[in-house]
Amino acid sequence: MTGIRFQSWESFLHYMQKREGIVQGIEWNSASGQADYLDVNEWERLQKILPVADCERLTEDKPAMEVRAFRIPGENSRKVFYAAGEEAREGGYQCIGYGIVDEAAVEDGTNRFVSMKAEQDRENAFYYIGTELDYWNYYPILQRDLPEQVLEYLALQVDILDSSYGSERDVEGGMGGFCAVIPKMDEAARRAYRQILEKHYIQESMYEYRDTVTVDGTDWVEALYLTNSDYGIILIYQEGVRA
Repeated sequence: MTGIRFQSWESFLHYMQKREGIVQGIEWNSASGQADYLDVNEWERLQKILPVADCERLTEDKPAMEVRAFRIPGENSRKVFYAAGEEAREGGYQCIGYGIVDEAAVEDGTNRFVSMKAEQDRENAFYYIGTELDYWNYYPILQRDLPEQVLEYLALQVDILDSSYGSERDVEGGMGGFCAVIPKMDEAARRAYRQILEKHYIQESMYEYRDTVTVDGTDWVEALYLTNSDYGIILIYQEGVRA
């Protein structure tokens, strides 16, 4: 099945809530969604809400799927959230895609479908993560390779940058800086490491601090480089990448 596996339904829900800017509430915390396993052709409401291309993309791999849907909490809310996927055999929640629809505007074309296949197609050798928005935009890809401890560190750093320099800043051209994340250990990752150093005129040994955390036998490096008094780059990578 095409899609991305999240650690759990709850972690997927948290990602979606952050990505879409939904104010969290008690009802949202406890939302599990009404799950039905059905032929998508039987769910007429889905076909009415989605553009034809999105509906075809959602069902291209499987004629039937689990669909969870529930109303988004809020006074007089007419917005409905739905997710298509299934519980993964190896654990977690495998998501094909999700959408938020306004029941009062199903005909105006403003409703949209977020395909996890499209998210998967954005995979790169490295990522510049400078704001909380960057973090949640790339979270589906990052969470596949980065352990929870490293993800938490990354989230903390972008929160500090947003608080100090603003979340609307130009991450590469403004003040503050960003985290450069290299999730994997392969030849493309090694090239990415050298590319980042060369692009930003960084000397490998001239870091302000360098720390290593070991998770499940893998050493993850966090190294801060200051390019000027108000701009820093934190490299996050596996130890062997710079070998």
